[in-house]
Amino acid sequence: MTRPLIRSITLVGVCLLVSNAAYAQLQNHLELNVFGAGSFYSKNSYEIGYPQSPTPIPGELKFDATWRGGLRIGVYTRGHWGQEFYYSYEPNTVTFTSSSTGAPTELDVRTHNYGINALYYLVETESHPVQPFLSTGIGGSFYHLTSESLAFVRDPARGNLPDVNSSNELAFNIGVGVKSRLRDWVGFRADIRDVMGRTPSFGLARDSADPSAAVLPASGVQHNAEASVGVVFYFGKR
Repeated sequence: MTRPLIRSITLVGVCLLVSNAAYAQLQNHLELNVFGAGSFYSKNSYEIGYPQSPTPIPGELKFDATWRGGLRIGVYTRGHWGQEFYYSYEPNTVTFTSSSTGAPTELDVRTHNYGINALYYLVETESHPVQPFLSTGIGGSFYHLTSESLAFVRDPARGNLPDVNSSNELAFNIGVGVKSRLRDWVGFRADIRDVMGRTPSFGLARDSADPSAAVLPASGVQHNAEASVGVVFYFGKR
């Protein structure tokens, strides 16, 4: 795990834990949610044009549909509101397709998602057996290229793209979910959410006036749909 990722996760965790509302409720309302999820990405089409190419070259960037696992550490604040820190990890493959290269380029990626969410419970009382909720939050998506992928792109005889690197992008998310408390200490949770962030450029410029520069003009919002189920462990009083 790289230093930027560690610093980002630490910062988000500290922000959650030192917030006045969260700290006041931490003793009696701490929750730990361990979950597994399916992860589904939108495709991003782009076009490499002048000055890199006299004629437009269409291309496409896409991530595979895959699985991810993670955890959420949350507190029920009061009334309808709660908040949580989340982290998830997923192994994936990103594929670049271009008419100029013919065969697609596939790179292995390890994606780390992290951030803070606010939860709005539709039922105000915490003791209700079923709690539907809405959620929204901010965080980041860190797309970490594996050592094998970096060796490939930096090899002049293979990828020949020495500027390619891992990407860390700001991300927002919105979602809906439901919790069901089965016992005083354990329950069930299911979520569906959309994680929205800038399409990663993996260290390449999105445009350049230098005709010899390698560019990746993939722009716009990348959507990542997440459907998760997991177990909730409750700590403190009901």
